[in-house]
Amino acid sequence: MMHTEDGSAWEVALASSQQNKHTELTPGAPGLGKSVLINALSEIQIASAQKNLPFIAYIDKGFSAQGLVQLIRDSLPEQRKDEAVGIILSNDPEHTRNLFDVMYGAKKPATPEKNFMVSVLCALCVDTGTGQPCNPGDTRQIISNLVDLAFREYGENNPRLYRAGTEPLVDLALEESGIAEQHDAGWWNAATWFEIRDMLHMAGNIPAAQRAHYQAMPLLAEMSALLGQPSIRDVFGTVQRDNSAELLLDYIRRALDQGHSDYPMMSGCTRFMLSPDTRVVAVDLNNVAGDKTPAGRLRTGIMYLLAGQIAGGDFVLPQYQEEIRKNLDPRYHEVIFRRIEQLDQEVKTKVYDELHNAKGINFIWEALDTQELEQRKFGIRTVLSTQLLQDYPPAVLKSANTLWLLRYRPDEIPFLRDNFGVPEVTLRRFLKMPEGAAPDGSGVPVLAVFRVKNGTLARILKFTLGPLELWALNSSPKDSALRRALTQELGSLRARQILAEHFPRGSATSLIEHRARTHDSENVIHDLAAELIRKQGYHL
Repeated sequence: MMHTEDGSAWEVALASSQQNKHTELTPGAPGLGKSVLINALSEIQIASAQKNLPFIAYIDKGFSAQGLVQLIRDSLPEQRKDEAVGIILSNDPEHTRNLFDVMYGAKKPATPEKNFMVSVLCALCVDTGTGQPCNPGDTRQIISNLVDLAFREYGENNPRLYRAGTEPLVDLALEESGIAEQHDAGWWNAATWFEIRDMLHMAGNIPAAQRAHYQAMPLLAEMSALLGQPSIRDVFGTVQRDNSAELLLDYIRRALDQGHSDYPMMSGCTRFMLSPDTRVVAVDLNNVAGDKTPAGRLRTGIMYLLAGQIAGGDFVLPQYQEEIRKNLDPRYHEVIFRRIEQLDQEVKTKVYDELHNAKGINFIWEALDTQELEQRKFGIRTVLSTQLLQDYPPAVLKSANTLWLLRYRPDEIPFLRDNFGVPEVTLRRFLKMPEGAAPDGSGVPVLAVFRVKNGTLARILKFTLGPLELWALNSSPKDSALRRALTQELGSLRARQILAEHFPRGSATSLIEHRARTHDSENVIHDLAAELIRKQGYHL
């Protein structure tokens, strides 16, 4: 629910049947409330749900979505807290998510899983000067063949052998279930991780079986050697890079080896996994994103692709049910299709925030655009957020059917008028309105533009959140630091309550900056947090 300029309620229907597709763009400069708006729209979805939380995959940089997850978790009973999960990615082995993971129970990827692997491997081969892989057509064909070869090698011809001590959880499960005593030493020396997975699954120990499954998958470090296999070398061995004497296979081998070195978080066996009950996932890229150089932006783009797969890679699986049913061992159907049937019945939301960090890497935007075009038939609502309207490639702008505009430049008025049918008088009037949150607390102005089946609807609206929500979603550095200090002492729920009571507009930045100028203190935020705690007395 939002409201109009005169304060009247204005109901918002997200992923409405009145629209042919559900692609939303939310451009907005820092400080205007862009991330808060996206989270407010997510709250609309959650409030509209019935028994279950909606499926939401949120890829963010800057921790705003982590506040939304914490807000949801604090509202759930203990036994349901796994339904909302926040992940802060870190580029170290303890946070590894193997690029080559496939569906639990499978030995090779389903079509969307393979497409993801090919996209990331091609991204590792991108020339940062052009934003495209060298020899794009040849490179993609080689990478596609390489993925097929990897799963033939490690799924059929030479599956990886089980070795005790690799996964303590698996070893313990084998002992406690009695499986370890069912075979002699010779059998165990030749046992594969796939066999271990199947036995543990049939014994009902899904977590341990999942760990065994992860150990069976191919790894990025193994791709370099596979490029030398005859099935690839004989076909592509003489192909040279465009405008270079270097062999294309040598370049790809070098790029993949560098990727293995640069991205340990996707180069080993998976170490963390999500509960099958999880419905809201927020993945934050703050600690793994690159800098503003072309290479840094490529790194950020690759992290967006990986995070999108972690948070919502299974959203498209309902469209591949026949393929999955045909190729997946029937023993795994009950576990896998329970999730697929849930996904098939509901609208899913995939949010990519702060995408300006991948600006200039055309390959990444093309991958997102391809996803977006395909997802319209999969019941997926896609939200792409960046700082400026011009950050979006033309293809994305043309395909979008919803805009949430917090600000735009005067020279962008003709584009919005001609391509989205927004009346020029509305566009000019919105630019005369103050930016950001109104001082009187009446909300943040937003120009909402909806392409519907019978035309275009454009309306100036305001969205307002209560102080508890504002303090959950606020991502400004000083406010986040104050919230963090209180949370460490009192927990997230009580911290938000205290902050909402003392700063109902959702920010203490002005007070923090004032005290920094006028108080002789080494840590103004720590002192303010301690003061707020003291004021509670016995009411903590």
